[in-house]
Amino acid sequence: MRIKKLQLHNFGVYAGDNEFIFEGHKSIVLIGGMNGRGKTTFLEAVLLALYGSRSFAYSESDQKTYSGYLRSFINRGSDDQTCSVKLEFEINNGVCENYIIKRAWDADCKRTKEQISVYKDGEYNEFLTCNWSLFIENILPSALASFFFFDGEKIAELAVDSTNVQIKDSIRSMLGISVLDMLSNDIIRNLKKINRKGTQDQTSKEVQQLRDEKEIMEKELAEIDAALEKANRKLVRDNDSLEALHQLYTAKGGDVVSKRQEILQKRSTLVAEHSRTKDALYVLVAEELPLLLVRDFVSEIKLQATDEHASAIMQESVQQLDSIFLDFASRYTGDKEAGKDFIKFVKKYTEDNQTDTVYGLSDQALFQVNNLVEGILESTFKEANNLLKKKAGIEKQISEMDSYLTLDINDQELQDIYEKIKKAEQVLIDDQVKIAELEQKRGVANAKLIAKVSEFNKRVEAFLATVEVRDSTDRITRYSNIALNVIRRYQIELQKRKIVLLASTITDCYLKLANKKTLIQKIEMNSETLDWKCLSGNGDEIPRDSLSAGEKQLLVISILWALTICAKQKLPVIIDTPLSRMDSMHRTALITTYFPNAGEQTIILSTDSEIDEGYYQLMKKNIGDEYTLNYDEVSQSTSIKKGYLIGAE
Repeated sequence: MRIKKLQLHNFGVYAGDNEFIFEGHKSIVLIGGMNGRGKTTFLEAVLLALYGSRSFAYSESDQKTYSGYLRSFINRGSDDQTCSVKLEFEINNGVCENYIIKRAWDADCKRTKEQISVYKDGEYNEFLTCNWSLFIENILPSALASFFFFDGEKIAELAVDSTNVQIKDSIRSMLGISVLDMLSNDIIRNLKKINRKGTQDQTSKEVQQLRDEKEIMEKELAEIDAALEKANRKLVRDNDSLEALHQLYTAKGGDVVSKRQEILQKRSTLVAEHSRTKDALYVLVAEELPLLLVRDFVSEIKLQATDEHASAIMQESVQQLDSIFLDFASRYTGDKEAGKDFIKFVKKYTEDNQTDTVYGLSDQALFQVNNLVEGILESTFKEANNLLKKKAGIEKQISEMDSYLTLDINDQELQDIYEKIKKAEQVLIDDQVKIAELEQKRGVANAKLIAKVSEFNKRVEAFLATVEVRDSTDRITRYSNIALNVIRRYQIELQKRKIVLLASTITDCYLKLANKKTLIQKIEMNSETLDWKCLSGNGDEIPRDSLSAGEKQLLVISILWALTICAKQKLPVIIDTPLSRMDSMHRTALITTYFPNAGEQTIILSTDSEIDEGYYQLMKKNIGDEYTLNYDEVSQSTSIKKGYLIGAE
């Protein structure tokens, strides 16, 4: 299934006629707009066109009636108070078929009623018009719709839902088990009719009584699950409200007030450190540091003094030559003139190359100069440089702290916000307490239901083994119970066969998206209850509470992805606020891995803060069509423009 066109007439913020045409051959469609510009309205329009009163958007709305829901979409600024949504899509199962579903209504009637018309391959089709709900249920069951067309914020709520009711319902729908549930309910209704006639024997009545008790317990458990799901959603909302108050408190300078004493103490420590650093610099200034200003001159002194020292040594050596030569001459019998000539040459050479004495440094002084030039000045330079950097860093920190401490803070406003934070924290605690109570209540109810189901199954099996087929009532009772027993076993066997594949697919999807690949190595699902759990590489269960909000959301998205892979039909995916609560690494994984492969067609409704220029460039190669939703404050309506966030305000 691939959406080709969506036409809106006076629908919500879309005044007049508006049209989205999807002609690109790449998998991603990107629709950008600021908040309140019509992104969620786009999603609701698609759901309304496909499902009408069975749209989950309607069931989750505040509207009490479907007529009221339809009227709520009529653009109040339009000249004619008519509204319509028209969706065109194609299905290619070897043969390409084109479908158009149109729903239209107006605000003139006291009881708004929609007109539905369906076209197949360009021709009006009366059968599909009359039986559209059955037709679309075979393509994309309404129980699965919320997992193909979803809001990122709602996915965040599913991530903290401990009961997984919605996910379980979707899995059952995908497996076709919902059809078996309908069959079971029909058979049970027939049994109840027979029971009301009073023609059953005592054992049969006991079986029916157990069945009734079981159904009551199932209903109670479903009510607890619904309450738990509602409480989890409230927890998410209250947590968001608390987080917003904390951010407001910080923006108004609350952190400075609460940390003022700590900042003052840190500032005092930094001031003391700054003083010690200055003292160390003063010590260097009092010693060798000033010599760095004349470093080259000191080096020249060192070279001159070294030459003077060498020249003095040479002169002393020459003075010793005469006495040494006399001693040599007294012992030597040969010609001594050559020796005399050599001594004269040495004296003349020394005299010609003698260095003028400028400094006349002693040996100790020369050693000190050498040590100064070759070691002390360099180490002094490094030490002084480090001290100056340290001093500058300390001064910067002191300056920042002074800026914090001199902020103009409204203490009364902060106090009001602080009181709201305390109330919000108490609300959050109450939410958590309520959830804990509901989870405990659910555990007790679930245990009772399991015991009752076991008792019921045993009684049914005993009844079927002993009942005699005496009349039509007995036959109906016997074979109805046999059918129910077969359906129950078939459900379990069907789930066992399919759940292993689904769990494996979820694991593969998660490992493709997750950054901490060593954290979760496997997802397992219970074939009977459809509960799922995360396992580490060692096979140990990883509590979902230990995962971050982003990781939980990533896990739910992995389940959604796996559902689309395992579904029989190739279906489109629509994602509103796609990157809610995701950090940069998880966003990159979704953009590069999930979006291009989420479905045959992936329509993404995003703001500029979610998919910015950088993320846009990462996914551009996979984008087929892109639109911008521009809002006009004067007409209070949204218009559609080609290109992503072109002229968006």
